[in-house]
Amino acid sequence: MTARWMWTTLLMATISAIVAITLVPRGTQASSLSVETCGGGTIEVNAGEKRMLQLHNNARTQRGLKALCVHPNLTDAARAHSQDMLDKDYASHDSPGGETVGKRLERFGYGSDGYYYYLIGENIAWGCGSRGSPAHLFKWWMHSRGHRHNILNKKFREVGIGARSGGFKSCANAAMYTVDFGSRRR
Repeated sequence: MTARWMWTTLLMATISAIVAITLVPRGTQASSLSVETCGGGTIEVNAGEKRMLQLHNNARTQRGLKALCVHPNLTDAARAHSQDMLDKDYASHDSPGGETVGKRLERFGYGSDGYYYYLIGENIAWGCGSRGSPAHLFKWWMHSRGHRHNILNKKFREVGIGARSGGFKSCANAAMYTVDFGSRRR
């Protein structure tokens, strides 16, 4: 290798790294990435949603469970719930108006009508700053018996993840996550 070739390679690697750092979006809503849906299509997700999906599926496959597939209706419901919690400054599975998880999922088209088997579950969490990262919140869920049960429940096959960021309680840079799990059979 010549010195000129080595310098050129080093310069190109440095430029690539700078471009990559510049293009990495900030916040949970900043990027748009595609993931495959349960039906074989694709859906756009943000970086936080994609990372949370990866964490869920890594935990499942490491334990011999099937990976979850992304269902668009569950995703829409999860995103709406995360945004509603931020907008109305609450953290609960039920809305301040009394809408339950089941009713919300039904409203977004993920109901039990026409199915002989129907199972749903939900995990929610929020964090401020670095405590709102997918890794931090996922680790917290895995140390919580009920949340861990949802993540590792072999009956769940479909998932929707909603990651939104904004002001929440006394935190100006909060991340809010809703993960809706489901399984239906005709």
